[in-house]
Amino acid sequence: MANMVAVKRDGDPYKILIPVIELIRFYYAVSTDMAHAIFSGDLKHQLNNLINPAKCGFVEEENRCIIHVRQHLSDEDGWVLGRIFSSDEAWNGATLPHDSMMINRMNSKFCHPESSFPFSGHTNLQLRGKFFRASDGWRFLEFSIEHCSAPFPFENLTVGRDNNNDQVDDESNDKEKKPAFPGEKHKGSDGNKPFQNQEEPNKDKTNEHIELPTNKFGAIAGKKIDRLEKEECNYESGLKHVPKGDDSEKLGTGQGNDPHSNSGKGAADQRRTRRQALPASFEVFEEAIRLLNQSEGFQARIRTVEEAIEFIPLTKPSSKRQWSSLDSSSYCRRQVIIGDVTHSGCNYVVVKVEARTKENLTAAILYKNNGGVLSNLTLNHLLLKLAHSKGVWKRASGEVEIIRMKHTWSSANHFSDSISARIKTCD
Repeated sequence: MANMVAVKRDGDPYKILIPVIELIRFYYAVSTDMAHAIFSGDLKHQLNNLINPAKCGFVEEENRCIIHVRQHLSDEDGWVLGRIFSSDEAWNGATLPHDSMMINRMNSKFCHPESSFPFSGHTNLQLRGKFFRASDGWRFLEFSIEHCSAPFPFENLTVGRDNNNDQVDDESNDKEKKPAFPGEKHKGSDGNKPFQNQEEPNKDKTNEHIELPTNKFGAIAGKKIDRLEKEECNYESGLKHVPKGDDSEKLGTGQGNDPHSNSGKGAADQRRTRRQALPASFEVFEEAIRLLNQSEGFQARIRTVEEAIEFIPLTKPSSKRQWSSLDSSSYCRRQVIIGDVTHSGCNYVVVKVEARTKENLTAAILYKNNGGVLSNLTLNHLLLKLAHSKGVWKRASGEVEIIRMKHTWSSANHFSDSISARIKTCD
């Protein structure tokens, strides 16, 4: 038994079924610290454990959320906390898990937490799951949410924190520095130790944090968190004065109240993968499209970057090695650049995918037999097929035709002429 949330699609109000616990994991319990906050009830009953309300606010003219988090929370947690405190829907979804569990406990019922989406309206969701047959048709049971394109209630985020050890710009204004009180020590983890919640950890053991790469929220893709600037710095970083703790055999998610345990405190933190600068080969592509637009009978432009066509879609979880990643060690995604070309009343799309060092990939010209426009959704499906075939363009089913182009051009002019010649043969 589990509570489910139904999402309407294709006229069926119950087409997609999402377990509530997965909704909580994806939108609210994005890290171990946030999971503690959601299920402990701190959002309502111990707010000062999470933020300093006196230093939080909203700048309307900049559409900026300012949030001052406590030391144990990461800057990335600030996006989720800012959303919770800026939106009625997000506040309701984040506080329902604890409230519903307390009600179930008082009524001596099994605890099935409740929650809801942190927004209302339309969104694009990337899900993993399976279809099953119901009495009135096929339904989709979701196992994991991978990505959501819904907007946040703010555009920009500024994060401040307790015991900020950033230095001021003019160090001459600093007071005589004193050793800060040692904060809770932690180090990075490679994730090889068992991570469990059965045994209470020992706070005297080394505290380890596991970074989980993610690009789950499309609305904040590529955005940078601003840090509050300090007027003066009174303390050194406390980490310099913290003695090394005993290493642990395994990690636990508890508070560290068992002094005899061999488990250290562990925490999972999300880390967003950010878009890099355009590769040099993309600059050649852009110049070729510009030159093609100056050719007689052609109209050409670079298609506006949108979420569905910005990167090659993932075929596995983002932490796994796969062709869709340009660099698996840093979880950097392959970028895509697309040019729209119109000639003789027909629409064409030129696609180039970012390549690894010493990797030869073909560009492609895509078009429909009826000359129609290829939507971002159709292109997303084709890019997913390209990912599964590890960069080999294959004939797509339906109306889409594919012309492969080897990287034999020596300049933007050469590339532009090559595109022009290929398209003219299709007329």
